Amino acid sequence: MLTAVLLTTALAAGVTGAWSPCGLSLVETLAPNGFARGLRTSLAACATFAVGALAGGAITFGGLALVGAALGAGGSAALGAAAVVAVAAAAAEGRGLRIAPQIRRQVPEAWRRVLPVPVAAAGYGVLLGLGFTTFVLSFAVWALAGASIALGDPVTGVALGHAFGTGRALPVIALAPFEGSDRGGAITAAMCERPAILLALRRIDAIALAACAIALGTA
Repeated sequence: MLTAVLLTTALAAGVTGAWSPCGLSLVETLAPNGFARGLRTSLAACATFAVGALAGGAITFGGLALVGAALGAGGSAALGAAAVVAVAAAAAEGRGLRIAPQIRRQVPEAWRRVLPVPVAAAGYGVLLGLGFTTFVLSFAVWALAGASIALGDPVTGVALGHAFGTGRALPVIALAPFEGSDRGGAITAAMCERPAILLALRRIDAIALAACAIALGTA
């Protein structure tokens, strides 16, 4: 039960992260009419981006779980602390508060100009999958980091990383191949122009975080 709730939260937090400046610029980068300059390259770049995002997520959350294991985490005190963090994150997400601490960095723009697009896409995927190297769009990312340390289980940590990386990759690779179409352009425009969409996603994160808090508190 606990693992399923954490994975769901990680997936939701990853999707929310697609509304960052990095996520929006990557749709343009990977689009056939963007830097990819063709559908075949666009699809290849989408694939390498997804692989990179999975790898980045596994590195971050799997690594944090290793830290927790080294510290002897996994007991009731650690899980209780993670539950408290999840409650606080759920409250902040539900209210749509400004993310703090925030990481005001974007992916290196020059990569897409000097590297083959699929190679640059892989690097971008890793950076976004890592979660803490670019803008953070949900308090769930911080809460999941705490849960990974508290559990101290590298297998669960890697699974969380894969779920988070999947969430970060899915909106980008779903939109990029169609960015030049009327529908694709309309969706991308809505991402930029309708903050209510991001707020709704953050409230979904809040619900998932509340479930995490309950699961952690009763584990």
